[in-house]
Amino acid sequence: MRPLVRLYFLLFLIITTGLNAQKVDNGFSEKAFYFAAWGDINQGEGKTKATIEEQKARLKRLADAGITDLLPNASTERLRELVPLAKEYGIRVHAWLWMMNIGGLEEAQKHPEWFSVNVLGQNCKEYNPYVSYYKFLSPFSEGAREFIKKRVKEKAEIPGIASVHFDYIRFVDIILGADLQKKYKHKGGPLIQDRILDEYDFGYHPNARKQFKEIFGTDPVDLEDRAENPAWQQFRMNAITSLVDDCVDICHDKGVATSAAVFPFPQLAREYVRQDWGHWKLDTFFPMAYKKDHQGNVNWVGFATKEGVRDLEKGQDLITGILTGHYGDNYSDFEQAIQLARKNGAKGISFFTANSLDDKHLSIIKKWNKTYN
Repeated sequence: MRPLVRLYFLLFLIITTGLNAQKVDNGFSEKAFYFAAWGDINQGEGKTKATIEEQKARLKRLADAGITDLLPNASTERLRELVPLAKEYGIRVHAWLWMMNIGGLEEAQKHPEWFSVNVLGQNCKEYNPYVSYYKFLSPFSEGAREFIKKRVKEKAEIPGIASVHFDYIRFVDIILGADLQKKYKHKGGPLIQDRILDEYDFGYHPNARKQFKEIFGTDPVDLEDRAENPAWQQFRMNAITSLVDDCVDICHDKGVATSAAVFPFPQLAREYVRQDWGHWKLDTFFPMAYKKDHQGNVNWVGFATKEGVRDLEKGQDLITGILTGHYGDNYSDFEQAIQLARKNGAKGISFFTANSLDDKHLSIIKKWNKTYN
């Protein structure tokens, strides 16, 4: 081979090898429509662990209805046990991993500088907005970012894992859905979020303030329109996006796909939790189209799905998430939600949770699995 030709050939190999290293199948390309569920199947009577026989029976029950994907929030040890077990029934297991809201973990508790901070200077280690388990870390803390990426890498190394599924990859809720607001108090009275309240306006970590000031010459705390300032909003969202992209690279380097539970559609996500998922290089999105949280009816599920699909890039898919409990015994609406997700471009639907699906739910899923696939 002539030297110049050899050089071009080597360059071609280097370029194509690099591209192939980043190309990962998201696992949702073979079927027309997928059925998934969050949760595990290992709970026995009371708080005991279900036997292997009980777990197999539950997996078979789900698989017979057409569910192919399970997303348990489980330890690495549990996932290593579950992956081969579920595979016997054609069910793939995804590692559902909390990302920012993990300040309650022992290692995080040692590092108060990792935590998210609101405009009042309240640290999420000591001050928990809404509920006691809201202990968000900050995407502006290098220590927190490295800790999160380490956890992602650990899950990506589990043999046979279908994806690492990011959850709570956002800031504290700036605004709750209208129905959710009714469940909480604010300073002894009802919580009314008709404007951005300082207690819930997070992202003011010292590193964030310093970096913003270096670029724009102003501490965001001093902005007259800080709650609504577009640059300050986007600056915070970009910090989450860059963390997501780093974690995607970690997973793809291991040959593992990525997915995430996100807020219902990009505009709502940006406004409510500063989550700009329309610009993430993620493989599959699971928007939580929980209609009752936002005073929506079943048509709201179709609307949220359509808005989310519109922002997808080539190679990305969307699996609409619904909360089974929002439908009660209204099986007609439950069935319609499946149809609306499909009609509006979703690649599948995911149910919260696997254990909430009764025999009627499963018969409906089985019916539409046969229809679509």
